[in-house]
Amino acid sequence: MDNFQNNFIAKKSLGQNFIHAPNIISAMAHAAKIKIQDKVLEVGPGKGALTKKLLETGAHVTAIEKDDRAIAFLYEKFALEIRNHQLQIIHGDILEFDETKMEKGYALIANIPYYITGEFLRKFLESSNQPSRMALMLQREVAKRIVDNKESVLSLSVKVYGEPKYICSVRRKSFRPMPNVDSAVLLIENINRNFFIDSGISEKYFFDIIKTAFAHKRKVVINNLEENIAKSSLETIWEREKWSRNARAENITLAMWKKIVGDKPLS
Repeated sequence: MDNFQNNFIAKKSLGQNFIHAPNIISAMAHAAKIKIQDKVLEVGPGKGALTKKLLETGAHVTAIEKDDRAIAFLYEKFALEIRNHQLQIIHGDILEFDETKMEKGYALIANIPYYITGEFLRKFLESSNQPSRMALMLQREVAKRIVDNKESVLSLSVKVYGEPKYICSVRRKSFRPMPNVDSAVLLIENINRNFFIDSGISEKYFFDIIKTAFAHKRKVVINNLEENIAKSSLETIWEREKWSRNARAENITLAMWKKIVGDKPLS
């Protein structure tokens, strides 16, 4: 097993970069507040460094690994935990995984290939069985964009479902092989659909509107929105709320969107 671990070369085609910094591994488990008996979905266990830390908390872990080379290695490394039903290893692609089979309230921890970040976030945040919280290793610039006060389609797509928090930066030399970018640990907690339930706004309509708003970033947002919302309604909202008519899409917060999208679309 040691020989395999030492010679387990990352596959570029899978976007693999293995963490070898114990403090970062601990930070991910700590950020997600994992405790005994928690149900955890781990994505991309690789050599099992984070898996080991999660199991030490007493949590029950389901680990999804796409790399077929790692499966036998993980089965051998965690043979006891598998026998004790504390760990389940599934060979497969996380984007094809049926998360509805997970127990409600599960936590999600992932060190994912950065090229699937958007699709990954949509899959779990929009799922009928959302995780209660997510601790993710992301490209640092992406993590910053999600928590930034300057909004984007990405940041709003996260904030409408949960509360993102930037935990820590992770230097590229913390990985093997070393990637070309720095990373960050991002926590998204209190994940729910309350925004849509409380407002009666449909998810599809909300996302259609914000995508329209950001279609022409340099234009003032009130002009962009005339395609989907009656101009008279927009004028009424802007006047009532005393918002700047020069505001661009990046200046509109989630609370402001709730007031905008609450109006009915053009028939």
